[in-house]
Amino acid sequence: MARVYFNSKMLDDALLKSYVTPQIVQESSKYVEAIALSFGVPASSIADPTPFMVSQLGLFWAYMTAAWRKAQFSVGKEADNDSFALKYRLFKELLDELVSQLTAETFTNGVKAKKRTFPATISISRN
Repeated sequence: MARVYFNSKMLDDALLKSYVTPQIVQESSKYVEAIALSFGVPASSIADPTPFMVSQLGLFWAYMTAAWRKAQFSVGKEADNDSFALKYRLFKELLDELVSQLTAETFTNGVKAKKRTFPATISISRN
């Protein structure tokens, strides 16, 4: 049985928690391990207990996938007011942001991810 990187009994999204199936949980584990491997970290080297950001990675992927499978656009219908489509977009954005912050150390020992860089800065001065 594959390792699970988040506590599936603690799902807290009111809309999606009942749609996160054991299959989605298993697939989220494969996703986490694939991302770790892309940083050169084999699954056997992922820290235990699971670092928070790694747990969030699996959780966001599971929520995003559950929402995608239930969204109207996944069956070719209009999705403007579809709550599942909105949840999909939300968790996709959260997942993309999280992935951009990961490093190999995030998986191996829970060290904080690399510092974010912001696209613009403004100097503030008083006259």
